Amino acid sequence: MTPSYNQAEFIETAIRSVLLQGYPNIEYFIMDGGSTDGSVEIIRRYEPWLSGWVSEPDTGQSHAINKGWRRATGDIIAWLNADDMYYPGAFETITDTFQSRKDAVVFCGAGALCDMEGSRLLSRKVPSHMDPYRMIASCGGVPLQPSVFMKREVLDDIGYLDADLHYVMDWEYWIRIGLHYPPGSIATTDTTLAMNRDWPLTKTNTGVEAICEENRMILERLFRQYPDDRRLLAIKDVAYRSSYRKQAELAIKASLRSQAIRCLFKALCFKPFTMNPLQEIILLRKILRTRKPPVEQGSGANRKHT
Repeated sequence: MTPSYNQAEFIETAIRSVLLQGYPNIEYFIMDGGSTDGSVEIIRRYEPWLSGWVSEPDTGQSHAINKGWRRATGDIIAWLNADDMYYPGAFETITDTFQSRKDAVVFCGAGALCDMEGSRLLSRKVPSHMDPYRMIASCGGVPLQPSVFMKREVLDDIGYLDADLHYVMDWEYWIRIGLHYPPGSIATTDTTLAMNRDWPLTKTNTGVEAICEENRMILERLFRQYPDDRRLLAIKDVAYRSSYRKQAELAIKASLRSQAIRCLFKALCFKPFTMNPLQEIILLRKILRTRKPPVEQGSGANRKHT
C-alpha cells in the first residue's frame, strides 16, 4: 500500500512501479491524506487497477499505512511511500524467497538511495537482519524501508505501526520485530528491490529535532518495558549518546550549525570518561571547518508522507 499527501510530482512513478511488476496477484491500496496538488486526479486514472483508494484527512503517515493494512487480505504486506519506487522483478524475488524460506516472516532486500530525480545513486543500503540491540544502540541501522516485506501474521503477532509516531515509525517497528522473533526469522537478499529518494522536503531533512525526540521517547519506553534485559541496559548510555550524535549529523546536513554543536556536547555527557569521543570530534571538526556559518532556519516538521 502507499500513503500519500501532496506528492503529485512523484506518485505516478510509485504507482507504476507497483502495477508494472508483472506479478499476477497484486492487492494495492492508496491512502491519500486529502491532497490538493493534483494527486487525486493521478490516482483516479489508475483506479481500475487498484484494490481501493481514499482521499481523506488522517492523523499522519503511520495512520494512513495502518488503514491500508487493515483493508489488505494478502499473505505478504509492505508499504511504499509516494516518492519511492520498486525496481522491476522485486515482487518475484520476494515471493521466491518466501517460498524457499518457510521459517521466515520478514524479508529484507538491498535498496538504493537516489537524488530527487531518481537518476543519480547516492548510496546503497545492504539488507539488514534487524538486530534490535544494534538498532537501539545506534539509533538507526535500519534497512531501506521500501525493501522490507512481511508475512501478514506479523500484524497479528506484534500489532500495527504506532500511529503517534510520525518520523521513526519504521525504526520502532523493526525493533519490535527483532525483539519478538528469533534471528532466523529474517530472510535477506542482496538484490536491490527499491529506491528511496533523498530530496530537501523529505521528513528526514525537515524534522531534525522531531526525529530525535521520537528516538529518545522510544528509548525511554523500551527501558521501562524491559527493565530486566541486561543486554538492553548495557547499551543505554550508548543509545542516548547515539541519539544526540544523530541529531548533530542531521543538523549539519540541514545547516543548523549551533544546534549541531549543542547536540555534540549533549552526546559527550554520556559516559564522557569511558566512551571513545572520536565520532563526536570528527563531527565537531566538520562544523568548525565551515568558514561562514550558514543562516539557520526553523526545523519544524512538514506533513509530507515521505
